[in-house]
Amino acid sequence: MFKRLTALTLTLAMLLGLFAFSSGRAFAQRSVTAAPGAWQSAILIQNTGTASADVTIDFYSKDGGTTPTTSYTPAAIAAGKSVTIFVPSDVATLAAGQYSAIISSSAPVIASVQTSSLASTTAPWTAFAYEGVGTENTAAKLFFPANYKDYYGFYSELVIQNTTATATTATADFYNQAGTKIASVSLGTIGANQALTYPTSDAIFAALPSGKSTGIFGAVVTSSGASLAGIVNVWRTAPTNMTASYNAFTAGTTTLYAPSLTNNYYGFASALTIQNVDQATDAVVTVTYSNGVTDTTTLKPNAAYAFYAPANAKLPSGKANGSFAAKVTTVGGSIVGQVGYSQPPELNGGVAIGSYANYNCPPVASASVNIPNMLNNYYALFTNVTVQNTGDTATDITLTYETGVKWTITGVAPNGVANFLQLPNVPSNPLATTLKSSLSGVVSSSNAMPLVAVIQHNTAAGVNGYNAAKLPSDYLHVFTATPK
Repeated sequence: MFKRLTALTLTLAMLLGLFAFSSGRAFAQRSVTAAPGAWQSAILIQNTGTASADVTIDFYSKDGGTTPTTSYTPAAIAAGKSVTIFVPSDVATLAAGQYSAIISSSAPVIASVQTSSLASTTAPWTAFAYEGVGTENTAAKLFFPANYKDYYGFYSELVIQNTTATATTATADFYNQAGTKIASVSLGTIGANQALTYPTSDAIFAALPSGKSTGIFGAVVTSSGASLAGIVNVWRTAPTNMTASYNAFTAGTTTLYAPSLTNNYYGFASALTIQNVDQATDAVVTVTYSNGVTDTTTLKPNAAYAFYAPANAKLPSGKANGSFAAKVTTVGGSIVGQVGYSQPPELNGGVAIGSYANYNCPPVASASVNIPNMLNNYYALFTNVTVQNTGDTATDITLTYETGVKWTITGVAPNGVANFLQLPNVPSNPLATTLKSSLSGVVSSSNAMPLVAVIQHNTAAGVNGYNAAKLPSDYLHVFTATPK
């Protein structure tokens, strides 16, 4: 997965928010998020190699530079094991603020960032997650299929990190859903190892349309030569606070997977957004759902389309059948995709519920998939690992925790899913119901069928630390698992 930088060193670039506050001012470029909240972050690192990993995390302030603000070195991570670094308490030398970070390791590692304001004594209480970016997934051009400006109350921001030791300039081109360029905006200079934040609500994006009909668009960010990493943060403040995040894409493909889609599944609804990032060729896109139903659309270069599950009467719905997967293919063009889901009031008796998250559609399936972080009765959170069988034959799927404990779900059909729901009241959950744990693991197929997976953390009554007084709130963290 990782590009080798020296004989022993591997690197991840990360965009890390820590106690970041919105000021409400209009900036040409920001060093802090515009999303409301008092944030704290945890970094989850899994050693996917066969030797112990010596890891260093270099944190960079808003000014970037060639010298980190501080560095942190956890204890060596044994092969197949993981570590959770809660930044506010573990990195004692780091003052409150928003930082970017670079992780270097002597062995292959993967990482994710989980950020929330749930520890705050006052609202808003929201959470989001994204994957650390391996050096092979940085590029001079980044694609972002879903960006918002007062789109049903949603706003978004680009967070761009220069992963090199040399300053660069960058430009963002924005396209409407038909693929027409609607604005080109200079993002200015991004210093060495610097990360800057660009909310669509800021003055430099005044040319972008807003509102329910036009406030949604794709973006392409291009640097003058330096490799970039990036995420998009998305938020809404009414009827309740919600925050989500997804990773930038560096290239398109002809096949994508959506392991977790929902249609009134315990009140959840999903939207699958596909963008054609080819600059010259139309993409004829087909979405094949688990129940055999297909959707098709043709996307012009840079055009995007959102497949909203409740709008498709052919899709299953409800608690028994409303959780499913999809395979997305294209003839011509090159596609990227992401999924957003929430519990909208119209599916929940008019009640406002905070749950909201985005994840990247994985383009690569493998017989084994790394799961960097799972929570079982852990600080008010539990985990559901959703695994999609992308092969053509039914398979048994086994989740193996880093402790060696195994959990198998048998007979998962082609294009079907297995849900490893780690709640205390799930009889098949092999972890003790009172055990508070944070573990990594691997999911694998019994007959080498290719798999993809997403990891979802949420809260529920019956989980240790559940706090009904903070509802409605957004406890939902979702991120994409990594092929092994």
